[in-house]
Amino acid sequence: MTRKPNLAELPPSVLYPWFIALIGMFALFVSNGMTATGITIFDPPLLDEFHWPRGDFKFRDALNFWTGALIAPFAGILIDRLNPKYLLMIGCFLLSIGYVGYSLLSNSGPVPFIVGIAALTALGLGGLLALALATLFPRLSRRGAIVLAALAAAAGVFGYVRYWMGNALDQVYVIHLLFSLALATSGSMVVIYLVSSWFVRYRGLAIGIALVGTSLGSALLPKLNPYLIEAHGWRSAFLWNALMPVALLLLVFFFVRGTARDAGRPAVGQSAAMGDLKQHGLTFQQAVRTRSFWAIGLSGFCTYYAIFGFLQHMVLHMNKGFGVPLKQAGNVLFVFSVVAMIAKLVNGALADRINRHRVFLACLGIMLVGVIGLASMRRDLIMAAAVTIGIGWGGLFTLYNMLAVNNFGLREIGRINGAISLAESFGVGLGSWMTGRLYDSFGSYQVAFIVLAVMVFIALLAGTQIRAEADEPAEEPNLEWRAAAMDAGNP
Repeated sequence: MTRKPNLAELPPSVLYPWFIALIGMFALFVSNGMTATGITIFDPPLLDEFHWPRGDFKFRDALNFWTGALIAPFAGILIDRLNPKYLLMIGCFLLSIGYVGYSLLSNSGPVPFIVGIAALTALGLGGLLALALATLFPRLSRRGAIVLAALAAAAGVFGYVRYWMGNALDQVYVIHLLFSLALATSGSMVVIYLVSSWFVRYRGLAIGIALVGTSLGSALLPKLNPYLIEAHGWRSAFLWNALMPVALLLLVFFFVRGTARDAGRPAVGQSAAMGDLKQHGLTFQQAVRTRSFWAIGLSGFCTYYAIFGFLQHMVLHMNKGFGVPLKQAGNVLFVFSVVAMIAKLVNGALADRINRHRVFLACLGIMLVGVIGLASMRRDLIMAAAVTIGIGWGGLFTLYNMLAVNNFGLREIGRINGAISLAESFGVGLGSWMTGRLYDSFGSYQVAFIVLAVMVFIALLAGTQIRAEADEPAEEPNLEWRAAAMDAGNP
């Protein structure tokens, strides 16, 4: 009887893991670009047509990310149990139909397609609610959890149909509830887990490559969409954008196998002594008892509050506050995003070579300087502030995702990352919404931007309390892996 080989005894893939990193980059280009930053270029034409108060309009982001925060720990359970390939495909589908829904917004009555989105959103949130009830209340039977979740979903659909479906702003809120499900299944939690599973060596660089996608979305979508809006109108521009998740869905379906374990291959740098990478690290219960877990959560909450307060209002600040044309405002976001993209790659590679905690604190300090420049309310400092924030934020985005994986391991990273994302998502939603509310109260962004600077400073203080909590597994020597790869080739 032949012995079944250990994964780490097999020859490693050479190119395929880097292909997975590129798929992760495209996934974040689509998911983050289309829900968080790239979509903001549509804000001026939407406000011109519907005349919503800025705070009410930006509540869409709070609704999106707060819901995402509540479901993140339970989405993390799915990430720990399911092949991330299928989660990515679900997220792409939801993003595409959400953008189609945006193109159909109307104050003149219910839109059947958006009513369908409401029903689908209720179904998805109901399923996660059933999982949450079963997890939080073990004595509750599975059937009881499903019944309670189904009743809650039905009540939500009834409330929407009865009271809200004929109002365009309420339609926007429903679409952004759908986006919370899309981010839970195709956002950074899933992508980081997928990419990390293929790397022990070069993990920082691989995660940096994947996270470049968020900057590409922030750079290219605000650059492209003003031309689409000018040529075809904002409704058709939303429809053109809806094709991108479809393209990603097809790529994932045909070419992605899942994690290295799902594909039956070892990760890059995985030694035979390691065994299954999912066996390394802390459990969720162990992680929550560490100082670092809470320090990462607090720091993430404050930093995400600040960056999304900046990103979600930058176009409106320039276009409505200083009269900057939409295309020029898009150029500022383009420069910010390119700088952040380079910073993600550079800091990901640096974190593989030097103390990542020092890099992390340096990035927080750089971002603080940029936000203070933004709060000066000087038009001539907008570009310099955006570049400085981009340098700091690019490194932070990579390092926040690395800190969880490297400090706690992959054993229950879905649950751990889900809980940390809970704090980060609350920061995102609160930052976008409160920045709009403060603008409505003071007629200016100055107070709101000062609050952003205070939040980054608190994040810096919390960041000093982060420590490594789990030993990282030792890598296989390069020469042994290189020889094995040359002998066996790629899978």
